[in-house]
Amino acid sequence: MKKYIYKLSILFLAVAMVGCSNLDDELEKINIDSKNPSEVPGEPLFTNGARDMFDLLLGTNVNSNVFRLYSQYWAQTTYPDESQYNQVTRNIPDNMWRTLYRNTLKDITGAREIISQQETVTASEEAIKNNKLAVITIVETFAYATLVDIFGNVPFTEALDVNNVSPSYDDAATVYSTIIGNLNTAISAITQSEVGFANQDPIYEGDMAMWYKMANSLKLRLAMRLADVNASTAQTMAEEAAANVISSNSENFSIAYTNSSPNTHPLWVDLVQSGRNDFVPSNVLTGVMNGYSDPRMLKYFTQQEFEYDKDDNGDNIDTEIEGSGSLLLVFEDVDGMDSLVSVNLPYTVLAADDYEFGYFTGGVYGSANAASGFSQIGDFFKEPDLQGTLLSYAEVEFLLAEAAARGYSVGGTEESHYEAGIRASMDEFGIGNIYVDAYLLEPDVAYATAAGDWKQKIGTQKWIAMYNIPFEGWTTWRLLDFTGIFQAPEGLTLGDIPVRFIYPIEEATLNGAQYDAAASAIGGDLKSTKLFWDVN
Repeated sequence: MKKYIYKLSILFLAVAMVGCSNLDDELEKINIDSKNPSEVPGEPLFTNGARDMFDLLLGTNVNSNVFRLYSQYWAQTTYPDESQYNQVTRNIPDNMWRTLYRNTLKDITGAREIISQQETVTASEEAIKNNKLAVITIVETFAYATLVDIFGNVPFTEALDVNNVSPSYDDAATVYSTIIGNLNTAISAITQSEVGFANQDPIYEGDMAMWYKMANSLKLRLAMRLADVNASTAQTMAEEAAANVISSNSENFSIAYTNSSPNTHPLWVDLVQSGRNDFVPSNVLTGVMNGYSDPRMLKYFTQQEFEYDKDDNGDNIDTEIEGSGSLLLVFEDVDGMDSLVSVNLPYTVLAADDYEFGYFTGGVYGSANAASGFSQIGDFFKEPDLQGTLLSYAEVEFLLAEAAARGYSVGGTEESHYEAGIRASMDEFGIGNIYVDAYLLEPDVAYATAAGDWKQKIGTQKWIAMYNIPFEGWTTWRLLDFTGIFQAPEGLTLGDIPVRFIYPIEEATLNGAQYDAAASAIGGDLKSTKLFWDVN
């Protein structure tokens, strides 16, 4: 204790010697906690907000993100509640809502407030500042669009005000109109020759040419959301955006995760680090991909090894693989390249052939399944440093295919963009061209001969390609209404598959009057209540 009194006495003596006017300044220095700053810079707020959004939408924690289940890509093992569309037990809507508002939007709007007050001297500094603000607006647009696409009407005008605990809900179409206007402003404000957030940008590392392409790609996505409800606006937006969109997988809207915690991919956390085995591929997806002899199964899933039945002496006997539809058999050649052979089920494997091969099966969607006895989630998706993507080149090409099919002037044809979308997806998952070329020749895949209208053709292939962007897989089904693929869980109907999340229980409890008004405005707070853009 004495030494601190001594030091303080020396300080007062020193102050007295230089003049009492400095006393307040010296005492202020003592009171500053250098390890816990009272003011947070805007840049790390942006980084944190963007990262939280990626983690939320890429993960598969059933307490918040069930899009791999709603897209019918995966089936569950022990607990099938989420694939039976129970949104209440785990407060799924609450956790999605809370993360996007509190973690992402609050952080990045806080970043905007701080950065907008930064003083600049040179033209370059002003351009960098404006680039940062534009990037914030782009991510903000993405987050609000996601909220609308999940819930419908949401708080917007009165959102994020800590002094307003009962914000009103804005009309979803009006929110869309406003954020599209904001996005256009951000696109116009970008100076591509200058940087943005630089090394505090976990997505494009400050490369504003990439942010320009991403913003236009997001504009294209939002345009096609509006195509059935505001065709003229959708066409104008799509045609404005088309020339400046993501044009390779290297330009995807992605975060590069690492091998070290806490910067590992959320799938690794959920599938590997957790030590749990809650998911297997669904029979819905494996059935469709088997029917198309789709080589992406080599990456999407693990193979089951075929085993012959045995006679009493332990020798192989002719063995029937039961089932219906098609099955893709995988034979490994001596040069290490897999040969893919499609067969119709039931199929008998002759003992005399002495074959060794693998194949792909999935668990029953919407039911509890054994953790073994099926293919498993592919090792490709269990790497801690897996690239985390929320808007891809493949999606952009399928959006352009849809735009061309609607008669928009976006360059190319619906068929050329459809094929480019498939190739982009194959490239994203490391599938060689020899497989891709064969796939595009499949009569059920080739655009000229595939079944159905353009919505069926494009929708089906886009759904397969969006396997690792599952929110877009679910949204593709909601938008394009392709049929014959999704299946109803036992005891339910196709009409029970959610087209939105119900509002959070917290909102009904803590913001009751505004919740009631919002529920009434959208036609009822039900999983079956369609969003404003979902008119078919």
